[in-house]
Amino acid sequence: MEKCDVSFKIQYQSSETITDASVKYNYPPGSTNVETVDIRNAVLQDSNSIKLPGIQEVGTYNLDVELGVNGVVAKSNATLNVGGCSSSCETPKVLDVKVLEDGQLVMNYVVFNTSNLAALEYQIAKDPAFKDEDIIYSKVGFSDVSYTQFENIDMRNGNIPDKTPLYIRIRKYCRPNGISEWSDFVKFDSGIWGVEAYCLSGVDDLNRDSLCFGTSPAWKMKVTLSPFRPGIGSLIYLTNGMLAIPDNIREFEQNAPENFKKSGIRWIRFLRSDSEFNPGLIYWVDPQSAEIQRIDEDQCY
Repeated sequence: MEKCDVSFKIQYQSSETITDASVKYNYPPGSTNVETVDIRNAVLQDSNSIKLPGIQEVGTYNLDVELGVNGVVAKSNATLNVGGCSSSCETPKVLDVKVLEDGQLVMNYVVFNTSNLAALEYQIAKDPAFKDEDIIYSKVGFSDVSYTQFENIDMRNGNIPDKTPLYIRIRKYCRPNGISEWSDFVKFDSGIWGVEAYCLSGVDDLNRDSLCFGTSPAWKMKVTLSPFRPGIGSLIYLTNGMLAIPDNIREFEQNAPENFKKSGIRWIRFLRSDSEFNPGLIYWVDPQSAEIQRIDEDQCY
């Protein structure tokens, strides 16, 4: 599905037939990646309309054009400015984002023309520049159903520290072809999206009743995990993104019991119940690394 129909023209005079012709440019614009396109056939057919279908990003391109006749090469440079393409594909707009509990977002957006709507794409990033390394969530939804205006987004797997500034934007894919510009971004702060758990510290004895029913000396807290689904080797984090080790518990969990500040987490049971979490399992943790080392076969019921 193409967004831009980009072409340029070449004016030249030659008493002999062109045997080689190419154009080089950086793609995406400003990157170090160089694209080389063989345009010999295009030059011979119509030098006033040399198409570059590979260009699908708005920006300024520096073109290096080479024409050759039997090994003799002429070079020329030009600048190509690509603005908004496919004006019939209207840019949607994000109106607001509601941050709900347990990792849920609701994006409220508007599409200005639904008759040519093929799909919608949105991205969430940690920086408004939306560089690849900062994008934490991306989705393309192809629309065989009616436009609903609200999109529910589950961010529980992102392991995002609470109250992290995030940015969201959206664009539209149109029928029969074309892609809109990205919308202006909307900024919002993540919620406190950890998983509730009962813990015992490194100086406590293993007390199944305490872990199963949350009685003393168990501590009820919220954590995040990486990988998100708990298993041997998973790391446990505080909701500020720091590992759940004694030093970080002392600094960031001021209301934690003293035994956890001193000795960290030794056993943990997650209270969430779904396909990724079994609330009946007890996990053994290395308090100094916050890494799950063993899964207890005995369960809470």
